[in-house]
Parts: sequence; structure tokens; C-alpha cells
Amino acid sequence: MLDDNGSALIGWVGEAREALTAWAMQLVAEAQALPATVMDFADLQTAVSAGRLIGLIVLVLLLQRVLRHRGDALIDRLATWQRRSRADLGPLCGICVIAVAITVQGAKVALVAAIGYGALLLGAVEAPDWSATAGRFLLAFVIAEIARLVINIFLEPRANAARLLPLDEANAQHWEKRLSRLARMAVYGVMFIAPVVAIAFPAAALLVEGAIALFVLLGVFAAIREAREPVRQSMLARAGHHRNSFYRPVLRPLAGLWHLLAGAYSAIFAGLVVIAPPSAYLFMLQASAISLVIILAIGFIGTYVGNLRRIGQLLPPTVRARLPMLPVRLDGWLPKLVRTINGLLVVTLLASLVDVWAIADVRAWLGTPEGQALVGAITALLGIAFLSLTGWLLAASWIEDRLNPDTGEGEPGAREKTLLSLFRNVIAIAILVVAGMIALSEIGIDIGPLLAGAGVIGLAIGFGAQTLVQDIITGVFIQLEDAIHQDDFITAAGISGTVERLSIRSLGLRDLAGTLHVVPFSSVTTVSNFTRDFGYHLGEYRIAYKENLGEVIDHLHEAYARMMENPEIGTEVTGPLEVDGVTALADSSVNIRVRIRSTPGMQWAVGRAFNRCVKDRFDAVGIEIPYPHMKMHFAGERQDKAPPAEIAPSDPATSAAEE
Repeated sequence: MLDDNGSALIGWVGEAREALTAWAMQLVAEAQALPATVMDFADLQTAVSAGRLIGLIVLVLLLQRVLRHRGDALIDRLATWQRRSRADLGPLCGICVIAVAITVQGAKVALVAAIGYGALLLGAVEAPDWSATAGRFLLAFVIAEIARLVINIFLEPRANAARLLPLDEANAQHWEKRLSRLARMAVYGVMFIAPVVAIAFPAAALLVEGAIALFVLLGVFAAIREAREPVRQSMLARAGHHRNSFYRPVLRPLAGLWHLLAGAYSAIFAGLVVIAPPSAYLFMLQASAISLVIILAIGFIGTYVGNLRRIGQLLPPTVRARLPMLPVRLDGWLPKLVRTINGLLVVTLLASLVDVWAIADVRAWLGTPEGQALVGAITALLGIAFLSLTGWLLAASWIEDRLNPDTGEGEPGAREKTLLSLFRNVIAIAILVVAGMIALSEIGIDIGPLLAGAGVIGLAIGFGAQTLVQDIITGVFIQLEDAIHQDDFITAAGISGTVERLSIRSLGLRDLAGTLHVVPFSSVTTVSNFTRDFGYHLGEYRIAYKENLGEVIDHLHEAYARMMENPEIGTEVTGPLEVDGVTALADSSVNIRVRIRSTPGMQWAVGRAFNRCVKDRFDAVGIEIPYPHMKMHFAGERQDKAPPAEIAPSDPATSAAEE
């Protein structure tokens, strides 16, 4: 194989040497024939034809110069409008200014070309040889002006808004003139001067074409060298400040390599112009133009897609106050969506460039069933992701709005808080499962076996985790029946405490000692809720048998009135003092029961406050509250009342004397 390659290389070198030798010999022959050829052009008819051609050229160039600044006032007014526009609409306005500038400049080029071709059709230049030369000049004029128009898109010298590159007006004018001059020189030299010379001197035309290409290439190298550092600094600055730019990840490495890439491209293009057929460099020129348009278009799309990250920051204050978690959710999900879209844009960009440069026929592959299936699957997945994300954000935002106490409907109830929190989790799981199933179906995975397997697994779970299923079902019905709310004080499964959390299968109770009890709903058969609607302080007060019941009840009312004077407790009492009367004649006391109605959960605080007032009142009026103690009596006659025995303390001195 190496021998074959070596033979091919030797053969190519031999052919090149022979072609070069033949060209040199032809060039010498043309130099020897130059005087005779010049004499052939010296007759009057040829001079008149040449003069008419020169007149057409002068007419076209003069019209182009007269129309050069026409329409600049319109572009200036649009640039002023763009500067005064809103900051977020500035780029869109800039695109509008660029479009108008291209339209104006293109219209001027089209007008001059139309006049030139019209004059040519009217016989301003004799046919056929001179008219062909004139047509070649007009084609070169159009292509040169199109190249200048492309340069103006990036370096518009009159309007900052219509300038893609971040340059000031002076630098833009300098580079626009310099690059336009190089473009005109290259186009007119290759498409007009060299073909005209080739009419009489084909070998000399190749020499002229090579000299023009070399001169233009040296000019391009000089321009690249001068612009190397400013462009590098501009790329680094753009990478640092424009964080939403689509091409930001490649700007830093490209900043140090752009001059090498630009120089290599220019050298390759110049070489194709000199040694390759016109179709080669025309293809390269066409592919370069289309690639530039694609890169700019995808860059614009990617940059504006990147601005989606800022939606959470741009929400109106009313929306942020009503839905405080919506910006957080957007800031969490939108960057992931933007990265996904940017990845697809990168793939689209690479596929487009591969197709434009004829590396692979991407468009033909996309027309195949496989390509259409891939595009359809990607589109469907993006649609599913967008709809799922939108549905979740809408559902979560609606639930958040209902739970927000600052909204128009006010503070939601505890039951609504609990159910909405549960529904939010259920909706998230449902969206995830449904979206996942549809996505798997779109990428070609048969979800029938998955659904069947899920059914089998569900059946197995139903048998193997009956307690878990019972927990979930009981929890759902408890919530639907509005039996338990968060922050309620309840007794469930023999445990009393405050409800700290509710899930779909258990509840958390914090008792008075601070211990958190996690109670599965399957263990809950009875729920005693002490904080629903209202509460009662149920008190039973014992008094001695010798006390007057009527006076005791009056003093209880007085204690109630004193308690109501306490502003912290009085506002929590919602009913009068209810005296049920004597409930028991106990061994050592008469028991009187009372009830006081209070707001939910405050019955214990009301009871503590009332107990204190009762104790203070009973002490003040001398009502005895019995407590366990012992009195000793000496027996006497049946009808006599024996007084209690008094035990005198012993005298230590008397006791010592007696001993």
C-alpha cells in the first residue's frame, strides 16, 4: 500500500512539473507575440469598442459613487430610535436596523447593476466579445458590492446599531475601508482583469491572477496581524461579560487561535483561486457564506434562548409577592432547559456545517425513515418536557397561591394546607410517571410490558405490603374527612401530642416532653382532636362539708369575673361559666363541676388561669379546700362532743429532771 501511495505521489509530481513547464513555454511565446497582439488592437474600430466599454465602466462606477450616501439619513434615524428603545428590546431593534441597512445598500447595488445591464442590452457595448467583457465587469461589480455589503453588516460605519462587531465609529470606518478595498481588489482582479488578459494571453492571465491573489493574501495577513490583539481582548471581554451568549464557551479558546484559523483559511482560498478550477473556490465561497449565516442565526437563537434564565428575575413584583417560590422554581428548571436547547442547537449547527461543506449528505439522511424518526422523537421529547414542566409550574404555583396568606383569599385552613401539600406531591409523581411513560413510548420502547410488569409489581406490593397500603388508604380518608390538621393537639394510637407533619401514610406527634412520635395511619383506630371548633375547661372543685354551697358558687362566679379581666385569657373565652352543680359527695369533700368554653386549643390555658383565680378567691374568703390530713378525738359520752386532743410539745428540761 505504501508503494502504491509513493507511486501516486511521484506521478502527481511529474504531472505538475510537466504542466509548469508547458505554462512557462506558453508564457515565453506570449511575450514574444506581445508586439503583434498590441498592433492588432491599434485600429480605430477596436479603439472605439474599447472606449465604449470604458465608458460603461465609468458610468457604473460614477452611479455607484453618486448613490453611496443615499439612505444614510434613514439609517441614522433608525439608529437613534434603537438607542432610545428599551434595554430588553435593544437587540431586536438592532436587528431591524441591520435589516433596513442591508435593504438600502442592496437596493442601491441592484439599481446600478440594472442600469448597467440595461445599457448593455441597448447596445452601449458592441457584441459579442466586448459585450461579454462588459458583462463580466458587471458581474464582478455585483459580487464586489455584495462582499462589501457583507463587510458592512459587521462594520457598518454610519450606525452603531447596525454593526455586529463592538467597535467605535472610527475603527469601524478604518476597517470597513481596508477590507472593502481588499475585497474589491480580489473580485475585480480574479473575475475581470485576469479573464480579460486571458483573452489574448492565457498564460500571462494565470500569472496576473497569482500576483493579485498573493497581493491580496499579504494584505489579509497584515490586517489579521493588526487586529490580532484587539480581537483577542474583545473575545475575552465578551466571554466574561456576556454570560448568556451562546458562543461564550468557545470564545476563550478561540481568542488565542482565531488569527491562525483566519490565516489558514485565507491561504487555502487563495491557493484554490490560483491552482483550482473556478468551481472549487466558488464552492468554498458559497459554503463559507452559508456557514456564516448559519453560525450567526444559531448564535442569535442561542443567545435569546439563554435569556430565558432571567425570566425568574424579570417577574413583576406582584407575581413575586403572590408566588414567592415561582422565581426559585424557574431559576432551578430553566437553566436545565436552556442547556438542553443549546445542546440541540450545537448538534444542529454541526450537522448543518457538515451538510454545507459536503462532508456528508445530512439532508438526504433526514429524509430517510431513520432520520425522520429521530427528528420526530427529539421534537416529541422536547414537547413532553416543556408540557410537563409547564404543568408542574402551573399546578405548584396554584397550590402556592392558595397556601399564601397574603393573597386575596387570606389564610387557608389547616385542612386545606394539608390536602394541598399532599396533592402537590401526588401531582408531581403523576406528571413524572405519565411523562416518563410517554417519553419511553416516543423513543421506541414498548411500554406494554412495562405496564404489565408494573401491574404484577403492584399486585406483589399489595400482598407483601398490606400495612403500607392500609396506611395510605386510611391516611387519605382521614384527610378527606377533615379529622386531623397540622398543629392540632390530638390523641391517636394512645399517644397525645401536637401534629407536626402529615404525610400520605403517617403523622408526626410531638408530646409535652418534646418527643416526636411517628404514628402510621394503620395504627389509628380512633382520633381524639382537642383543637377542633372549640374547647371546654372541665373543672371539678372540692370543698369541705361545712361550707355553704350557694356562697361557694357565688365565689366561683367572682373568680370567673376576675379571670375575664386578664386581656390575654379573656379574649380566648367564648362562653359563660357553666356550673353543673354537685357531682359527688365524696369521703372528705363536696365536688362541684364547672365548664368554661374557649377557643380551640386554649382550654388548658383557660383552666390554669381559672384554677389560680379560684384558689386566690377561696383563700381570701376562708373557704376550705379539703386535702388529706388526720384529726384525733377522745371518746366521751354518746351525746357529748369530744374535743380534739391537744398535744403539747415536751419540755426538754422537764424531761431531763424526771429522768
